Amino acid sequence: MSYIVLKGVNFTYSLGEGRSLKALKNLSFSVEKGSFVALVGMNGSGKSTLSKLLNGLFLPTNKQGQVIVDGINTKEVEDGTVKDGDGNEVTAFDVRRKVGIVFQNPDNQTVATIVEDDVAFGPENIGLPREEIVERVTSALESVGMQDYKDRPVSKLSGGQKQRVAIAGVLAMRPDVIVFDESTAMLDPLGRREIMSIAKELNNQGITVIMVTHNMDEAALADRIIVLSKGEVALDGTPKEVFSQDVTRFGLTLPPATETANRLGAVGFDFDGAMINEVELVEGICKQLR
Repeated sequence: MSYIVLKGVNFTYSLGEGRSLKALKNLSFSVEKGSFVALVGMNGSGKSTLSKLLNGLFLPTNKQGQVIVDGINTKEVEDGTVKDGDGNEVTAFDVRRKVGIVFQNPDNQTVATIVEDDVAFGPENIGLPREEIVERVTSALESVGMQDYKDRPVSKLSGGQKQRVAIAGVLAMRPDVIVFDESTAMLDPLGRREIMSIAKELNNQGITVIMVTHNMDEAALADRIIVLSKGEVALDGTPKEVFSQDVTRFGLTLPPATETANRLGAVGFDFDGAMINEVELVEGICKQLR
């Protein structure tokens, strides 16, 4: 079942003095509920612009363009309160609660000095009862392995720990979808692995994950990869389908396992499709050495 649907979406930035920059061009695709999608592309391809469209922070700049989240047109709710399919009144804020975003720099999402208070900020601002806020904060911190840090100052945490707290803050709002907008870009390898592990676990729990990344190893963990180039969808498919093609023409690299398999193929090895990770590569080599 499609949870997010884009129909002919354009987005143009106004640069002033009559100048403009068209960041997205006629995007049309859908995201299934419970899926894990990677959005990849070189700098300037439109990835971060698209991530903000997905939860209504940005709206399509063309009249015909539509972003529909759980049956709700983000343009319509921005113009006023509308009713969803069940007849309930829905606002733009409700859409943003359905699709949470974790940004690249966790410091930009910090609103309180203490971890527990930071995670509680969202639930407090929608007026939830204290008992429910405590339950949500506890659950969110446990989900990201930060329950033992609840009384710590956020400023004393490592980059990876801060990013976990940012994720917990989003989880406390109980979203159906989480967009990770280059959320691992500022982290060291260990921090990146930790955040990807959390993203996979949240997806296993039923949360739809959209990972905006330039790291092909991260993209290879997704169920589906959408490649953006110059504001348009250039490729869309499973990791095997995408990495079987020449992604270098879009300014991207291949995962190390895929690149290694390609080099081995040039000297006589014959693999069944693109090798996405080290496990597949080793298994593919061993089959041919028996």
